Amino acid sequence: MSENTAIAHGAHEESHSLEIAEHGVHHFDTSKALIWRIFVVLLIITVLEFIIALTPGLRQSELHPNGLIPNTAVVGIFLGLTVLKAFYIVGYFMHLKMERINMIYTVLLPLLFIMYLITLLIIEGTGSFR
Repeated sequence: MSENTAIAHGAHEESHSLEIAEHGVHHFDTSKALIWRIFVVLLIITVLEFIIALTPGLRQSELHPNGLIPNTAVVGIFLGLTVLKAFYIVGYFMHLKMERINMIYTVLLPLLFIMYLITLLIIEGTGSFR
């Protein structure tokens, strides 16, 4: 290999490693921004859950029978927000966003199984008090 070829080859390696380093920095910046965006979304969902749970008079209860939201709707809202948070966590932090079927299996199937179990427990539990 001639001296000029070696110098050109060395310059090419340096520019290639610089491109890789710049790509790594760019990828780090975008992934860092994505993590902060997901954090803000999860924070907003959590704050919304706290507002619904802790605001007096917002939901119906024994202390506030004239609340704006019935208890059954509150439970549905909490379940929906919880599933939404689970999708964000599993999708972005467990990297299953692009694998939709695995994400469904990871989040929805256990939720459906738990709801089925609770339904059976309610049916069986009310039958024993008759």
